[in-house]
Amino acid sequence: MRFIEVHLAGGLGNQLFQYATARALMKKSDFLFFNINSYKEDYVGRSFKLFNYNIKGSIISNKWMQKIFAPNTKFNKIIEYLGLYSLITEKDFFIHYDLVNKTKFITSTIGFWQSENYFKSIRDELLNEINLNYKIVLPEIFNLPNTVAVHIRRNDYLTDPRYGFIGELYYRNAIYLLRQKLETPLFIIFSDDLVWCRSIFSDEKFHFFDDAIWTEDYQQLYLMSKCSHQIIANSSFSWWSAWLNQYSNKIIIRPAKPFNDPDLLYENYYPFDWIAL
Repeated sequence: MRFIEVHLAGGLGNQLFQYATARALMKKSDFLFFNINSYKEDYVGRSFKLFNYNIKGSIISNKWMQKIFAPNTKFNKIIEYLGLYSLITEKDFFIHYDLVNKTKFITSTIGFWQSENYFKSIRDELLNEINLNYKIVLPEIFNLPNTVAVHIRRNDYLTDPRYGFIGELYYRNAIYLLRQKLETPLFIIFSDDLVWCRSIFSDEKFHFFDDAIWTEDYQQLYLMSKCSHQIIANSSFSWWSAWLNQYSNKIIIRPAKPFNDPDLLYENYYPFDWIAL
């Protein structure tokens, strides 16, 4: 039996990476705890979203557990001195192997861990757990063949020089490629800027998803993952929509150069079978 704490930060996509990596460290008798302190002062209003899924684990609420996990408290120093505590932190954007061997009776993890190499060994478990915890009836359009989820992220990326909007040409090239590969594809566009999207893509093969009862990010992620194929943005949210897709013949198009700042790109960020454009 071990106790594992995962420090959560960022939006839903980042939370899923952090959860999946910590989940891969667990054995059957282990307990997983979520540290959500970062959301007390999140400057863009993000919040803990994993409670919408069938996940393992619970938020740390017991004050004694908080003192044990918190670095430099008296309790934490004691268990660390006794060799019972391990703090696993991510350094740079390279894959850190053998994380399991770094765990102890009580372990804390801090990082973003944005690679499937940390958790692809438990893919089946994650597909079951990262599933909405209430009954879903898909909108009828998602039951059609060759649906393609197109995620276009613009608003914050237009002003953040490190990431940057991936560009109209990328989407046009991806759409052209899938039209060559698929029979009558239907492109379902998800975006934070549907006004711009409607001005750019205008024929009958595009559906702009703005259903008022499916506005939450975890709902949209679920719907995107239920499409047959994906064209993803340079976003961890997009990444998870593709990774959770269980269609055996799926085609995933992803950016060849996702970020303006190359230092932000993880080693092995994308699965090898996703097509770079």
